[in-house]
Amino acid sequence: MKKTHLQVSVYCLCLALTVLSLVSPAYSTQTQSEVVAAIVKSQKANLRDTPSNAGNVVTTINKGDLLALIDATPLGPWYHVRDNKTESEGWVHGNTITLLQTVESPPLDVSSIQRPRRTSPPPVSGKSYINVDGVRVPSPVFSETKPAGATARCRDGSYSFSMHRRGTCSHHGGVAEWF
Repeated sequence: MKKTHLQVSVYCLCLALTVLSLVSPAYSTQTQSEVVAAIVKSQKANLRDTPSNAGNVVTTINKGDLLALIDATPLGPWYHVRDNKTESEGWVHGNTITLLQTVESPPLDVSSIQRPRRTSPPPVSGKSYINVDGVRVPSPVFSETKPAGATARCRDGSYSFSMHRRGTCSHHGGVAEWF
């Protein structure tokens, strides 16, 4: 399914609010959801300079446009908003928009999150290097037979224990064979 710019914007807004609720204790202790944005639901709507039909039209907004709420509390049926496309600020009638609310989520227990496990190369004895993951890996060695844990045979006859393909055997003529 192809996502529209509006769907992506709404998703990013909701994601940012979720992250904010996870990292800010003051924010996550709220007991109810909060209105933060709106989407234009009518074909066209007028953004006015005052909260009244008599107000001058600042710009016309279209169905699906995302509006940031400057104030979540309406003045009668009017909401103070900013158009995300044009950055125009004004008042829009509540009948022409759909309000978007944050969704509460329970606090995240970071202590229960486990880091992904890495497969360990064989114990290092002799020369070694630290790879991009911060893991100590044995340097390539020359051997008559394939050493335990070798991942590639280099063109110069040495065996590599590299955990990634990029750069493997780069100082040994390249990879002759992957294991």
